[in-house]
Amino acid sequence: MKLLDSLYTITSMEQTADGPTFTLELNAEHFIYKAHFPGEPITPGVCILQIAHELLEVHCATTLEIECVKNVKFLRVITPDATPVVRYAFQKIVFEENLVKCQVSVTAEDEALAKLSILFRKQD
Repeated sequence: MKLLDSLYTITSMEQTADGPTFTLELNAEHFIYKAHFPGEPITPGVCILQIAHELLEVHCATTLEIECVKNVKFLRVITPDATPVVRYAFQKIVFEENLVKCQVSVTAEDEALAKLSILFRKQD
């Protein structure tokens, strides 16, 4: 299930020397937050990974499939009420044949929320 333009929207994207950085706004009214958890909405870890997946597809302009999640650190809970705006910063994007490796930092107001290291396979 695609989450772009339903669970979150991209409000800006900037290209840095390290890679792209996306600023997102979370949709507190999305049905995922109604179920996870009622009255105390929390962004599920799988959604944090899916957002990184979708944003890298936007950056690479190609379809990707997660090959391997090498490392994930969830450092803080991401809630649409307390942290409605989050930033996904991609670093060390490496292209090897039909694979794409990257590291992602998820932050809100310079506070680290998650760190991801993911390997993707190109589908095109």
